[in-house]
Amino acid sequence: MYLCIMVQNMSDEDMSLLVKAERYCANEEQCRTSVRKKLCDWGASVEASTKIVNRLVDQGFVDEKRFARYYCSCKLRTQKWGRLKVIYQLRAKQVPPKYITEALTDVTDEEYRSILRTVADDKWATYDPDEPLVKRKAKLSTFLASRGYESEVILELLPQMGC
Repeated sequence: MYLCIMVQNMSDEDMSLLVKAERYCANEEQCRTSVRKKLCDWGASVEASTKIVNRLVDQGFVDEKRFARYYCSCKLRTQKWGRLKVIYQLRAKQVPPKYITEALTDVTDEEYRSILRTVADDKWATYDPDEPLVKRKAKLSTFLASRGYESEVILELLPQMGC
């Protein structure tokens, strides 16, 4: 009944935005913040965007927990980001911390270190072998830190690489 009342209180323009937002969410997982931003870009008022986002959550188009899992998996496995960068980005999207923590546990520590090793090996291969080892190690550490890997994990990796 709540949804029926909410739909009745929506203008034709808001209904049009709702349908557009449903398609937007159906194409790829979205969080509340992303949907609100998109609605704002489309010209929705704050009141209308709140109604629309609440409707999308009720209908299951938007689910913060599901979004956090999708985002973590995509960024860690495909983009090869470190945990810190993923956490920072999810916080910027205002995803609740409990969902972030749960989503990060989907990637095992072994898999995470394997991803880190692949990224490190690929980057190491691009450095000039005539450059001093200390300088290459510093560059690699800085690069890995910029990708969001924790300094403890980087420091554990360097000796394993023969650095």
